Amino acid sequence: MADLKALVIVGTTRQGRVGKKVADWYLEQAKAAQSGFDFEVLDIAEENLELFNEPVSPMMRQYTKRQEELAVKVAGADAFIFVTAEYNHSVPASLKNFIDYLNPEWHHKVAGYVGYGSLGGVRSIEHLIQIMAELRVASIKDHIHINAIWEALDNNGTPKEGYAHGDVTAQLKELEWWAGALKTARI
Repeated sequence: MADLKALVIVGTTRQGRVGKKVADWYLEQAKAAQSGFDFEVLDIAEENLELFNEPVSPMMRQYTKRQEELAVKVAGADAFIFVTAEYNHSVPASLKNFIDYLNPEWHHKVAGYVGYGSLGGVRSIEHLIQIMAELRVASIKDHIHINAIWEALDNNGTPKEGYAHGDVTAQLKELEWWAGALKTARI
């Protein structure tokens, strides 16, 4: 069993989405890379979250029961891998809404990104990096991009030749280094 836990967060919820397929493909690649992570998937579509409208800011850590349930999942992770589409040059509202439910559970951890869309989710990832910086999450440089997602995946959900860019093994190696260092610092 690995010492580190990576939470793979699928950030889209709409009908017909491909985020879960992309996450499944990523996990196959990640397991083949034999990293030091135990992986858990958190699919935001399965969380059925309402638009964030809680009475107290998450910075105050006075959570509702629903926030406490989410906090357990996020707090238990050492690293996050965001699987994100790009909607209107930015982060899907469902992903931003999820992030906004919590605050200190994100702190002093590390994030990696898997983007997909016309340009591989580049602008969504750029915005996520800014959001994560505010939540005290370090972001690694090595990203995975899948371009032209509407034609990129085969019938099994695997990106066809020439559509996926980035090195999953290199990404996980960097993520593992940061996750280990930050975990040691948090203890």
